[in-house]
Amino acid sequence: MNRRTRIPWWAEVPLVAVSAATVFGFSRLYIGWGFLTDLLAFALGAHAAAIACRRLRIPGPLVVLTAVVGAGIAVGWILFPDTTMAGLPTTATWHAATDSLGIAREQYPVVIAPTEVLPGFQLAAGLALWLAAWFGDWAAHRLRATAEAVAATTAIFIFCSVLGSGRGEVICSAVFAGAVLVFVAVQRSVALERDHSWLPDHRATSRAVLRSAGVVAVLALGAGVLIGPAFPGARSEAAISWRGNRPGDRSRVTVSPMVEIRKRLVDQSDREVFRVRSTAPAYWRLTSLDTFDGDIWSSSGEFKQAGDELPTTAPRAEDFRPVTQEVTIVALSTIWAPTAFEAVSVTATETPLRWDPDSSTLIVDASEPTSDGLRYSVVSKVPQFGPEQLEADAGEDPAAVQDRYLGLPSDFPFAASDLARRVTDQAATRYEVALALQDWFRSEFTYSLDPDDGHGDQAVEQFLRSKEGYCEQFAGTFAAMARSLGIPARVAVGFTPGDTDPEDPDLYRVLGRHAHAWPEVYFPGTGWVAFEPTPGRGMPGAEEYSGVRAQQDTTSPASEATTSTTTVATTATPSSESSPTTQPPQTERTETAAPDAETDDRDDRSGVWPLVIVAALALAAAALVIRRRRAGARRRAALTDADRAWERVTAALARSRGIDADPALTPVEVAEAAASAVGPAADALARLAELVTTARWSAEGLDEADTAEVDRLAEEVLTAVRTREPAAV
Repeated sequence: MNRRTRIPWWAEVPLVAVSAATVFGFSRLYIGWGFLTDLLAFALGAHAAAIACRRLRIPGPLVVLTAVVGAGIAVGWILFPDTTMAGLPTTATWHAATDSLGIAREQYPVVIAPTEVLPGFQLAAGLALWLAAWFGDWAAHRLRATAEAVAATTAIFIFCSVLGSGRGEVICSAVFAGAVLVFVAVQRSVALERDHSWLPDHRATSRAVLRSAGVVAVLALGAGVLIGPAFPGARSEAAISWRGNRPGDRSRVTVSPMVEIRKRLVDQSDREVFRVRSTAPAYWRLTSLDTFDGDIWSSSGEFKQAGDELPTTAPRAEDFRPVTQEVTIVALSTIWAPTAFEAVSVTATETPLRWDPDSSTLIVDASEPTSDGLRYSVVSKVPQFGPEQLEADAGEDPAAVQDRYLGLPSDFPFAASDLARRVTDQAATRYEVALALQDWFRSEFTYSLDPDDGHGDQAVEQFLRSKEGYCEQFAGTFAAMARSLGIPARVAVGFTPGDTDPEDPDLYRVLGRHAHAWPEVYFPGTGWVAFEPTPGRGMPGAEEYSGVRAQQDTTSPASEATTSTTTVATTATPSSESSPTTQPPQTERTETAAPDAETDDRDDRSGVWPLVIVAALALAAAALVIRRRRAGARRRAALTDADRAWERVTAALARSRGIDADPALTPVEVAEAAASAVGPAADALARLAELVTTARWSAEGLDEADTAEVDRLAEEVLTAVRTREPAAV
């Protein structure tokens, strides 16, 4: 590189720091720091490859090819090393990548930050960082465009800020802004030094600019971090409610917790997630899901500040009995706060809570990432009606209920709706229809954790064919089939009562394996009524109208015994219904409910960094070798014929006579020092030195005759060197 295009090594660092700061911003999206190593490897690897390509002056098309091929190699090394062969990606790598992206696409609409580290999310983020690093290097050091160089990374950081949780927002913003300011200052300093290199004090001027920019950056960051949050209105509602909520409402839009609950359902963790001191056992409900798009059940609610009294949807209060609960959340790792259905009042000790009456859902305030550590007291009114009341409940459904709780996708399987009609063809009332569906599932199906996840159209048909699955599939299929019959239904998600403390019968310890899903059916004069189609499960307090005794899973994942069910303490008389046998629960993954117990569900990636370091060192060594060879080639191309002849002569003198041509000596001085070594050819060597000097410094250079004489003199000296005896050592 010439002086105008050479970039000092220290000017490369700030742009790399901007990418690293962007990676740090992903901490607002994930639980724990399991994401950090992978994403840093993507960012740093991209910068290393881009710098090597630029310094080696690789042509543009080859740079693009290097970026694309490098991305594939990086994906294999960093995320799917077991699928590579000799460090190179294979078709297995491609399939693993596409599968993980497909899972991420399905889960993206339904997860809420902070979430667990998933390969699909890591792959999408890693590729975005890879492309951003290449684009930034090209814009900064080839186009010399400062703003464009950080445009891609800024877009990624804003993405993390929009979707991220409220934690770490100040520190993440400060780190990113500081990195960008340093980059801008260094770019300006380098540009000033490059464009004014003809001035004698250009280096001092550029350094003064760099120092001034540093002071301004520190002051700006200090003002933003320390003074900004203290301004009046800094933490008030947004002037524009870009999240789609009404002004002044500070609603928090949520979606289905089914992704997290599904993991708990299948993993069957014995980790305690919360405990409840209650006057009666119940299903501890998180939320309800009202939308079925053919792939998954989901919901969205607008939550208002939860006061002491909570508005409810129950039509008649006399049909319910109060149940008081004191809840302590240990490691739930969600925004929901469990209660018995339906909560009517709540008292939070510290953290403010929000309430959505339509779905009967209690969540923490938007300022809190999860409800972990929360303590609160809640009073719920639990149903105490009998079958006669439900049998007689045959009023008209409100229009709002019909609009919200009857929807099915246009391609919902006809076989499922036809089967629903056949199963309930003898039922005359809504209650009899719901009971017929419940009893059919419980008698004809088997509880199992082995079938495929999900409850979409294909999964519904597969579930109905195989007749085995777990509670999510039972609840989702029940609700969809009820809707196909014109009955409003939804899916509730939560936990069964949990294990009773042996020393405190009113204290229930709820574990991960108690996660559960069940359907709720709407009755115009009664409200939402829970049914239990899942074999081996039964809701306390619902025995009279459902005909199912209270029961839940009580088997530890570590146990080799098959799953059994026990009766939760209630006043009902246990029936003779037998408990189904299930497959041994899976335990290969640890719940990510708390950071101190967090583990990654992928293979250990600790071997990635040695590969990255070796690759970086190899690229650096290759760059150095190629750079030196190109420098030598450029120097040789700039030599005159006289210089090349002189190089041959001095090389022969060094090889045969041990006389090195000191670069500090002129050709004439070298000839004088080597005269005795060439004997009779000393005059020829002196004349050759004069012609070389003329060729180097004369404006006219050498003419054809002089050039021919140079060749003749060089051959004469070389002949003399070859024929004389070697110098003594």
